[in-house]
Amino acid sequence: MRKFLPLLLVVLAGVVISNEPGDAFENLMDAFYEGDACAFEAGLSSNSIDLINMMLLMIKLQPDQAAAELSAEFQIALTGEELVNWTSTDLINALINAPGITDGFPPREDIEVSGSDIQGDTSTVFLKVTDYPEEIEVAMIREGSDWKLGESMLQSEL
Repeated sequence: MRKFLPLLLVVLAGVVISNEPGDAFENLMDAFYEGDACAFEAGLSSNSIDLINMMLLMIKLQPDQAAAELSAEFQIALTGEELVNWTSTDLINALINAPGITDGFPPREDIEVSGSDIQGDTSTVFLKVTDYPEEIEVAMIREGSDWKLGESMLQSEL
């Protein structure tokens, strides 16, 4: 039992440490670069997911036209029939795995969290990107005990 206690403390410390906004953003970036849509979605705030679902509903209003546009932009083959059945996870999967999107991002090792500023249930995470002159600020929000990517970043990209 005595050998188990130090191990338990290390595991619990890791849980607490990973609950920082910078760590949460690192996990989100890892999911993006690994193409793991489920893990990426888990790092999004509920408002961000609502925004994706709203966008998906609008896309489904004209599925054939949207499929043609998404196929061209994402550089994937997609039909309107497939698109009608998509969930938010499917859209995220297409986004984070699309050559037309991922080719525009720097290598993962070129992105570093340089700090964060926590103000209650909101935080700004500061990123340094190799060969980019300014720090990038990313808004995170606390939902329960977890830090999530806020919808403001998604709104600016959409």
